[in-house]
Amino acid sequence: MKQARIAPFDLPETQPFLLDGNDTGFLFFHGFTSTPQSVREVAHQVHAASGSTVYCPLLAGHGDTPAALARTTQTDWVSSAEAALKSLSPRCRQVIVGGLSLGATLALNLAARFPDKIHGVVSINGSTGLYRPEVVAPLYKTEGADFITGIGSDIAEPGVAEICYDLIPQVTLKERFLLTNATGALLPLIRQPILIQQSRRDNVVDPENAPRIATSVGSSEIRLGWLERSFHVATLDYDRGLIAERISEFLREPKFHHFGTPATA
Repeated sequence: MKQARIAPFDLPETQPFLLDGNDTGFLFFHGFTSTPQSVREVAHQVHAASGSTVYCPLLAGHGDTPAALARTTQTDWVSSAEAALKSLSPRCRQVIVGGLSLGATLALNLAARFPDKIHGVVSINGSTGLYRPEVVAPLYKTEGADFITGIGSDIAEPGVAEICYDLIPQVTLKERFLLTNATGALLPLIRQPILIQQSRRDNVVDPENAPRIATSVGSSEIRLGWLERSFHVATLDYDRGLIAERISEFLREPKFHHFGTPATA
């Protein structure tokens, strides 16, 4: 009897997951058009090294079809992130949010708007609204294809692939543009400790986003680490071990292991 073919998004590694640990929680978001597969290995390494509780949700419209993504907006992605925070918070005394690419944008967005619930933030190749004019102009075309070629699997290491959509709905590009620019405007509200990691060669997000974040946030504890060997999907690339090590060190710091509220000044 012929076995049914398993679709890529039905694979176990694409599903959301929770790794139980101590009362320091790390909420870890995947990127645009992707799934938890893109951050799974780093998440497991962080969990093993820091003992933290790690939760990687699946954002609305993702892990299904490009058509499903087309039915969502940036408010749906933000709502997914907020729901994940609401789910993790009761389990942990301290919550740190982080993500890759658009997942990092969501982490920054939440950190700015929920300073009483979030104690630290991790941005990996996060986008905050730095776009070239030739990228922005097509967003306002009223005609053209409904889908464009995907941007996933920007990875330097041969033989490694990101499970993501191969097509992107045109309508969602405006939504992404709105979310990244709005989050860029919110950066001064971020007062929590922040760890920023950025690939030197990123073919999707302008690397200048990293210094922009570092100089715009209101945090007194800012760490910026460059990734020299990886492209955009760095959590699947050569530097994934370094990323996990830096996050683990961040989460192990004493300030994340006592009951309290984030600094707001």
